[in-house]
Amino acid sequence: MIPLLEAGLVVEGLDTSADMLAVCRRNCQERGLSPVLHQADMTAFVRPGAYAAVIIPTGSIALLDGRRAAQRALAAFHESLTPGGRLIVDVPAPRLIAEPEPMRYWRRGDDLWTLQVMHIEYDRAASQTTRFLRYEKWHDGQLAETEIQQFRLQHWSLAEFGQLLTEAGFADLAITAGYADGREPGPDSDDWTFHAIRP
Repeated sequence: MIPLLEAGLVVEGLDTSADMLAVCRRNCQERGLSPVLHQADMTAFVRPGAYAAVIIPTGSIALLDGRRAAQRALAAFHESLTPGGRLIVDVPAPRLIAEPEPMRYWRRGDDLWTLQVMHIEYDRAASQTTRFLRYEKWHDGQLAETEIQQFRLQHWSLAEFGQLLTEAGFADLAITAGYADGREPGPDSDDWTFHAIRP
């Protein structure tokens, strides 16, 4: 959101989490920006014909649980766009991951934070993966806090998500891979971006 605001575009943001919105607002204020933010669910937030574009970045659509939730979200996006408005949605490519991911870490002040991702389930029928995210906070070499978060992702094939867009009334579908214009999805693609128009 910040680069779009800094480029002079009129942008609004949406998230279900008050904490995430507070982080966004703080990061914007540090740069002299005053964002318009909404605490709402993307499956229900509708402002008829209010937007020239709707952007769902970094695979956030995969946090929706099942086909019906995706259908509701796409219908809300469609209704909120002006005629000719553009929808841009990043979708993670489905990939069965059996190996553990590398531990991530970062420092904040005197504290060290670590994140370990553990893959625990792949539901083929629902096309969902579930994992645990284990966050640990360390201070002076001692474990100070631990938190476990269950994290479920919904997956679609190219054809499945394209069909969802068509059912929602979108047209002129195009798909790129790896956040590169003109790059077509291939077997090694980790991320797909769907582009579609509200007629």
